[in-house]
Amino acid sequence: MKTHPELLVRDALAAVFVAAVAGDPEARAQIDALSDWARGAAPAPEIVAEDGTPLFEAAALAARFADQDAYTRDRARRFAEACRWLHQENAWGDPLERARAAWDAGLFFEVHEIVEPVWLETRGPEREVLQGVIMAGAALHHLTRGNLAGARGLLGDAARRLHEAPGEQRFDLVGFADGLERLRAGIEDGSITHADDLAELPRLERAGGPVSVP
Repeated sequence: MKTHPELLVRDALAAVFVAAVAGDPEARAQIDALSDWARGAAPAPEIVAEDGTPLFEAAALAARFADQDAYTRDRARRFAEACRWLHQENAWGDPLERARAAWDAGLFFEVHEIVEPVWLETRGPEREVLQGVIMAGAALHHLTRGNLAGARGLLGDAARRLHEAPGEQRFDLVGFADGLERLRAGIEDGSITHADDLAELPRLERAGGPVSVP
């Protein structure tokens, strides 16, 4: 069991978001409440860490997690953004659409958390697609933390899998893979050293044309 406050907050918030985009009404209500709290419009939601500790006390993060206030507020904004897009597009039912909404909102750790359970249960050509998306999410999560070696290796693996994945017609996998490869090359040549250096995020677009989170 994790004990570091940063990891406990990250995992607790991610778990609520993943459940929300998968259709859990209670989790969706928690995401709404978290967004309202971050804007100062409501009390904090009841969210519990893996070790059983409530994240919030009254209207603030518990003292143990106080250093994670900025992260929590940022996550609340990004969660609301991704959920708003999924609602507008009525795209809740497709795990790749859910992952794409998370990706476009900068929720790279959550991309992995959304897709991995689906990948574990999937067989056939789509399994390669899902694994490529998992690797892409993990790569960008590494990049946000300055782990260039981890990001570079995963970006190469993700691009290769997505280039080779057969049968997927809903999304422009080649375009996404090309964007990941350009990002990997930027890390390789030293022009990219952190996610903050990205002028543009590679996009996983629908095959029929771009519809991204604004």
